[in-house]
Amino acid sequence: MGLREYKRKRHFDRTPEPAGEEGKRAGWSYCIQKHDASHLHYDFRLELDGVLKSWAVPKGPSLDPSIKRLAMQVEDHPVDYGSFEGTIPEGEYGGGTVMLWDRGHWEPVGDPHQGYENGKLKFTLHGEKLHGGWTLVRTHSAGRDTRQRWLLIKERDGDAQPSSAGDILDAEPLSVTTGRDLDEIAAGKSNGKSNGKPKRGRAATKKMPRKERTPNENAEDYDVRAEQFAGVRLTSPDKVLYPAQGVTKLELARYYRDIAEWMLPHLEDRLIVLVRCPEGREKACFYQKHPPAGTPDTLRQMLVREESKTSPYLIVENADGLISLAQIGALEIHAWGSRIDNLDKPDRLIFDLDPGPGVPWKLVVQTAHQTRQFLGDLGLESFVKTTGGKGLHLVLPIERRHSWQEVKDFCKLIADLIVKVDPDHYTTNMSKAVRPGRIYIDYLRNDRGATSIAPYSTRAKDAPTVSVPLTWEELTPKLRSDHYTIQNLPRRLASLKDDPWKGFTSVRQSLSSAIRKARTLV
Repeated sequence: MGLREYKRKRHFDRTPEPAGEEGKRAGWSYCIQKHDASHLHYDFRLELDGVLKSWAVPKGPSLDPSIKRLAMQVEDHPVDYGSFEGTIPEGEYGGGTVMLWDRGHWEPVGDPHQGYENGKLKFTLHGEKLHGGWTLVRTHSAGRDTRQRWLLIKERDGDAQPSSAGDILDAEPLSVTTGRDLDEIAAGKSNGKSNGKPKRGRAATKKMPRKERTPNENAEDYDVRAEQFAGVRLTSPDKVLYPAQGVTKLELARYYRDIAEWMLPHLEDRLIVLVRCPEGREKACFYQKHPPAGTPDTLRQMLVREESKTSPYLIVENADGLISLAQIGALEIHAWGSRIDNLDKPDRLIFDLDPGPGVPWKLVVQTAHQTRQFLGDLGLESFVKTTGGKGLHLVLPIERRHSWQEVKDFCKLIADLIVKVDPDHYTTNMSKAVRPGRIYIDYLRNDRGATSIAPYSTRAKDAPTVSVPLTWEELTPKLRSDHYTIQNLPRRLASLKDDPWKGFTSVRQSLSSAIRKARTLV
């Protein structure tokens, strides 16, 4: 269908709706917009082939599988429309108030193109309000209405609920991104505080059970007028940084605010390097070592001597600094292995276990445990964390007695010994040609200026995965490196009785004895 009809119907010099273009990259975003136009209805949208396939659902979705909701297919919308919330002027097409009621991503069951063409599209929703299996079934049009009529039906699964349990539209009436109701959006209110008018569909006293809801979802903590979050400047809070999940800049800022007490000890007095994606994960991203002009002043800068020049680096000192990283679209935070008072003497080293194509996850986990045992035999205690990608990091706190060259040489020695034992499964050669079927043991992160992904940092990947410290007992083949995201990690941390890396900062170990022992094994 494309966007021709969408653009024909709208005057973009009058409406705040995005003009948009058809996307060039495949995505699976999903949203529902509550639309108070001539009649109140819900617009159901699924991203497919670079556009949002769209249906107007007059009565909205139902969690009851026995209830089939009419869904009238309308023109395709641009993917950017999935973050739109506001008021379309009276007299314009669809004039009225639009609320972003739900968002997330969808997974097709089977071939989505074939299902769409055949008129039976089955899928799973991963939204903030709707979850589980759903089906859109095309029916025959009637009368003069040339629009395609479909039915939106909930599958019978663990996310279904009978209508007697209540209506999710009544239980969850507010915007998923700003926490406002329709009246407040129409009035331009910045949050969910009453404006004196009666509320449409204010939540009933009987609340429906919530599944997989992320914390801090309302936007009452964002000051629209001042463009501030938690007292820190944050513009374009609705900008989508992870399109497949609909994760916005504001949600990333909330994550870093909430995770600050866990993360800051690992960033304290350390230079950082960033991977920035200012327009979101699916657009241009870049590696930034040195802060440009205009960097938020909540981030400390320090001049550092390099080989031929002196250059500025960033340091995060508090939660305000973390929030500012969200402001500039930093999706990855990489930290040095030494502290700023003595950059030439590292206080931690890292073994990066990076599996090549065809390496089973079970082998990566087994290798981490065996490497821990090997290091333990040398008298060294190690800690483990996921990378948020494919591999694992073993991190060793050490006393600041050794130069970078000494630390790098030791790590290379250990890596070479591991490869010597089983060259068919391990390599220290970074060439991609030798990587298939092998785990690359990367010791090169142990050098002046080299960095590694910081604990609790997000990753610039398809989903907002996180690098997460684990206890050794937690490291099993059942828990993959990309398991934790900004959505499920806060629940894990809230359930912990102790820091997974308890004792990390109090470990005092020198490499001197370990170096002597390792050399005898060559």
